[in-house]
Amino acid sequence: MPDSPLTLAHRLLTEAVDALAAATGPGAGDAELISALTLAEGAARRLDQVVVGALADLERRGTFAERGYRSTAGALGDLLGWERTDAKRRLTAAEQVRPRIGLDGAALPPRLPATAQAFDTGAASLRHVEAVARVLGSDAAGRLTPQVWAGAETQLATWIPDCTPGELQVRGTRLVDALDADGPEPDDRPRPTVNELHLHRNPDGTGGRLAGRYDDAAMFDAIATLIDAGARPRTADDDRTPATRQAEALADACGF
Repeated sequence: MPDSPLTLAHRLLTEAVDALAAATGPGAGDAELISALTLAEGAARRLDQVVVGALADLERRGTFAERGYRSTAGALGDLLGWERTDAKRRLTAAEQVRPRIGLDGAALPPRLPATAQAFDTGAASLRHVEAVARVLGSDAAGRLTPQVWAGAETQLATWIPDCTPGELQVRGTRLVDALDADGPEPDDRPRPTVNELHLHRNPDGTGGRLAGRYDDAAMFDAIATLIDAGARPRTADDDRTPATRQAEALADACGF
């Protein structure tokens, strides 16, 4: 019986990795080792393309939800031992650089078409895709017109071969900020007034902490005046700290 496509692919992949490992043994020269690095990185990016494509199809089918998972990241943690960050990076790529299906069943291009092309050729790593998605998912990018946004995405994709992911994000952020020259609309709404006091009791029942905020100036001044009046040093050699004096003054005002 012939091998299934996955079984055959696994065998060939294992043989290729074994051959690469043998080629980088003790007898390998510097040039061969450097070539091995580039070969391994290229192979890793090809594998990432396979993983991202499979994830996109699984998400579209709702496979993990059908199996009782509330999130795909949780499913990938169980299946592959991925941390949530690792899962999110690959899911972001699946959402951004793979073709989509509209509600009417029509085929739609990737959200990041120029970046998708760079990813498919191996020029862009997962981290590059993540950087582009982060830059173009910012509030500033959201204020750009669709045409300007698309132009920014194309420009980011052209920078990918010459940038690390971190450099790409910095350059992309500067680009988007320059394109969003007017910035957000001014917020003329009045700032909400907050007057809160939180009591946090210690679990063992001995004491606790107070944390408060008073935006109402008159209310705060009334409380501050009350505490200041009772927090003055009692004698010339009163060595209590100001914070201790204020704490005791508040307790005294409450009838302690």
